[in-house]
Amino acid sequence: METDVLIPLKRLDAAKTRLAPALTNGERGRLMAGMLAWVARAAVRAGAGRVALASSDPAAPELARELGVECVSDGGLPWNEGLLHARSLLDRPTAAVLYLAGDLPLVDASDVTALVEAGGVGSAVIGRAHDGGTNALWVCPATALVPAFGAAGSAAVHAARAQEHGLAAITVDRPGIAHDVDTPADLAAVRRLAAAGACVI
Repeated sequence: METDVLIPLKRLDAAKTRLAPALTNGERGRLMAGMLAWVARAAVRAGAGRVALASSDPAAPELARELGVECVSDGGLPWNEGLLHARSLLDRPTAAVLYLAGDLPLVDASDVTALVEAGGVGSAVIGRAHDGGTNALWVCPATALVPAFGAAGSAAVHAARAQEHGLAAITVDRPGIAHDVDTPADLAAVRRLAAAGACVI
C-alpha cells in the first residue's frame, strides 16, 4: 500500500545525549547523521512511497536533498506532536503513514517492506524495540492513531490505543527494527550484532 514514510530528526547539535559517556558531542552528531542516512536509504530502497525527514534542524533540508528525500518541518514540537505537524504539511498525503525511527543502524529495505506489508486498511503495525518501546509505527488510515513514542513500554501503549480506536494491532519483531542506539550499552550491542554484516557503525 502506498505509504508516506516520516523519519524524525531532532537537532544534531544535541543528539543522543545519553551517549555522552562514550562519545563527544561532535561524534554523537555524526553518528546520528550517519544512522539517519542509513535509515532513509533503506526506506527509499523499499519503495513503499514518499520518504521525508520531519525536522526543524537547520541542516535537515540539505541532508534531505543529499539523500533524495523530502523534508517537512516538525514545527520544533516534541516528538509525537512534531510528527503529526510534519504529516499535516505533506502535499497530498497518502492513506497510510509509517513513522520510522532514524537511529536504526541494522535496518534494511526488507524490514521496511515487512512493516508495510504486515498491515492493511484499519490496522496499526508496531515495530517493537528490544526494550518494549516502538521504533516504527505504520497506521492506516493515517489519522486514526496518535503516536505515543517515548512512553514507557510504548509498543503495548500503541497496541492498546489501536484497539481502542477499532484498529487491528499487529506487532512486528525484527532485529533491524528492534535495535536502536540510545545508550552506550545499545551502541556496544549493535556493534556486536553488526560484526558479521553491513552496518553504519
